[in-house]
Amino acid sequence: MRHSRLGLFALACLTLLFIQQPASGKDWLPGGTYDPSVPSPASVLGYEIGTHLTDHLQMVDYIHRLARVSDRVQVIKYGESVERRVMYLLLISNPENLARLEEIRTRIERLKDPRRITAEEAEQIIQSTPPIGWINFGTDGGETAAFEASMLLAYQLAAGLDPLTEKIVNRTITIINPVACPDSHQAFATWMKAATIGREGTADPFAAEHEVPWFISSDGNHYLIDFNRDAFAQTQIESQQLARALQRWNPQIWIDNHGEPDEYYMAPFCTPMNLNYPAELRERAVQIGENAARYFDKFGWTYAKDETYDLYYPGYWDSYPAFNGAVSATYETNGGGWKNLSWEKPDGTLATLSEAIHTHFIADMASLETLADHPATFLRYFAGFYRTGIEEAEQEEFKTYVLFEDPDPGRAAELVTTLMRHGIEVYRTSVEASSDRGQTYFDRSPKSLNIPAGSYVIPVKQPKKRVLETLLEPDPRLEQAFLEEIESARRRNEKLGSDVPKERAGFYDVTAWALPLTFGVQAAFTEEAIAVRTEDRLTSAPELQGGLVGGAAAYAYLFVNDSAAAGQLAGRLLQEGFRVAITTRDFKNSGRSFPVGTFVVRVGRNPETLHLRIRELVKATGATVHPVDTAWAEEGISLGSRKIINLETPRIAVLSDEPTRAVAFGGVYTLLEQRFSLRFTALRAVYLESVDLSRYNVLILPDGSAAGYRRWIGKEGIEKLKSWVRAGGVLIGLKAGAEFTTLEDVGLVEDIRVIDEIEVSGNDEAVESELVPIEYHPGSIFRATVNNDYYLGYGYPEEIAVQFRGDKVLSATSKGANVVQFPKDSFIQGHRWETSEDTLAGKVYMADVPVGQGHVILFGDDPTFRAYWQGLDRLLINSILLAPAF
Repeated sequence: MRHSRLGLFALACLTLLFIQQPASGKDWLPGGTYDPSVPSPASVLGYEIGTHLTDHLQMVDYIHRLARVSDRVQVIKYGESVERRVMYLLLISNPENLARLEEIRTRIERLKDPRRITAEEAEQIIQSTPPIGWINFGTDGGETAAFEASMLLAYQLAAGLDPLTEKIVNRTITIINPVACPDSHQAFATWMKAATIGREGTADPFAAEHEVPWFISSDGNHYLIDFNRDAFAQTQIESQQLARALQRWNPQIWIDNHGEPDEYYMAPFCTPMNLNYPAELRERAVQIGENAARYFDKFGWTYAKDETYDLYYPGYWDSYPAFNGAVSATYETNGGGWKNLSWEKPDGTLATLSEAIHTHFIADMASLETLADHPATFLRYFAGFYRTGIEEAEQEEFKTYVLFEDPDPGRAAELVTTLMRHGIEVYRTSVEASSDRGQTYFDRSPKSLNIPAGSYVIPVKQPKKRVLETLLEPDPRLEQAFLEEIESARRRNEKLGSDVPKERAGFYDVTAWALPLTFGVQAAFTEEAIAVRTEDRLTSAPELQGGLVGGAAAYAYLFVNDSAAAGQLAGRLLQEGFRVAITTRDFKNSGRSFPVGTFVVRVGRNPETLHLRIRELVKATGATVHPVDTAWAEEGISLGSRKIINLETPRIAVLSDEPTRAVAFGGVYTLLEQRFSLRFTALRAVYLESVDLSRYNVLILPDGSAAGYRRWIGKEGIEKLKSWVRAGGVLIGLKAGAEFTTLEDVGLVEDIRVIDEIEVSGNDEAVESELVPIEYHPGSIFRATVNNDYYLGYGYPEEIAVQFRGDKVLSATSKGANVVQFPKDSFIQGHRWETSEDTLAGKVYMADVPVGQGHVILFGDDPTFRAYWQGLDRLLINSILLAPAF
């Protein structure tokens, strides 16, 4: 043990010397021992790692060269990005381990299901199987030190003949993912290389090269979705592919390499730790961090631990692997990325890309050493993660979760598909069932519950108990120590005057995300276990349930606007030039009742191609469509009524670039293109005054900066917007985009105010009430009521779940329609302050204000947040498809 640590220290010192050398083609470590047949990065790239940024294809070429010449390396493809960049894993170990790689993988996989393995069999696997360590790079593609370090680590493990490297390759399987988000990395590297001044860059922190442009600021994929928030929602193909690889290889440790805080950050994570993890996780993370710290201390390097970066939100690519049994850590280096090749720190010293790569390399090697020195410890933790999860299920309050098909079978099927991507066991009942004590997210009083045949049943007692609880639980809890620190910070703030900067609550991210709520799927949970049959377990994703109910229509095709599939079908028909209308009253036609908000596609007003296209789109979207042969109604309006509104083809524009947030634009982008196949034009706010707005009838302002919108659009642009709206345009503002419309010197909306203070009563009658700032809400879920008689609420139930995140709310409108509004008792889950519900009561989540012939539609929060609030999609889609005609 002592010998191996000294070996790594010597290795690190020599590596530092190497990194500082110019490209020479010499051995990496003067005095070290390497397999001369294995090419170093410098010999292939033509420069030393850390002196230049490397492109994706250069990295791909290098890792394949390693695999061709080293018997320690295998390269496998695990996915392909949106922009068609192939994503690879390097599997590195000694030839003997690689020869039985599938055997090792399947042995470890057996540990995941304690129902099918005895304790003795599990211990035999633990004692005789090399563990797997996964080192992840390029999760945030713009964090260049991580990407570059992946090649350095790969070379060391492929070519190094020193005792430490040989110990790692002999005792473990190392998986290196050189870049998890390749599209982001390539865009960043291309821009930064073009922006860099001089061979070594400019250390001056005010240099232009350190001001990263909007289009690469999200660290996201092609759709600008923040990849390092998408692990549990898996809205993007890259997330789905990485999760699939993770669950195939089941690593025992997972290190996620990032950048660029002021100082290096290493394990362990800080509070709050999600309480669905075993308590031992923190102990194992400390074990990893202590070993890395020993080497950093020998170098005299500065580092931080257990602060800022928690392990609570399951969307990160450290927290999500930890929900799959790995001991995870985030490593953040302080150079590279937007700091580029060189960056002047506040104390005048420099942070360089080379040093940043070096620190990642040492921390990663130290972590692999910990795994190699304690293989049984980490394999035993992995097995116990699943075993104790099943054991704890017996003590959980709720034993079963149930998802119902109605009212949107397609959305329910999408949720089930997402759960199955996590390896969660889902059953579809073939017979009706019931529970005496069922609850819902909206009604927490136990009641008898009927479970129709065809419902989805999810037993808590299963190997993936920990992750399913995290994704479905109604009452997520925060660690008590964390809550006490939050309260202490509040007390300290109360002692300070109004002009003194205050401490912000220590939340790093949102505190609630129950998937049935974000998907808008009706769900329940029961205190008793619902019996399931083995044959009812789903082995593949549910198929789309819609279809054409009958043959070709003589008069019209009807479909109800109560599902995402219906919105997809209507939008695609409209943008393909077909004429679509919508009803504003109930009716009964051909023996079937249709509610308000039914789409009507008349045969006589469309080309003959309608029949074939309807069939094609029904199959593609899963919508349920009813052909009818008459306009006659047995009840309610006929299909020639004035109460039927002919819709306009949506001509959509979305503001992009400054002052929007790139990730907020990405949420809109994902919704429109990926989920609804709606074409749109991205416009830059700075050029808005020169744009011919008559080309569009819908303009969306994503979340960003309200003041920035005012500044970038400018006075002339604002006047142009007003004229466009008055002439019939539909302006949709999301969060800060909505706030912009309410600004006094903008004047698009006059009777809605943005409220950032609330009145708080004194502690006794002698103390008058006072206005205090609204407490910042990190992201919690509240109930809201929907005016579903109003066209923007068509197809929604009377109550829905929405997220509130921030410290500003919208007042109700007296001139327009309060479409979605917070009731008095609104809290569902997440963190709340004692004033939260009073703050929200009577305020609006969504409002529609008519302005001239047009509309300004405001969302108090962002319904496209991280693209995982699918249940709110149709609020935005209704605004796009319906508002231009109303």
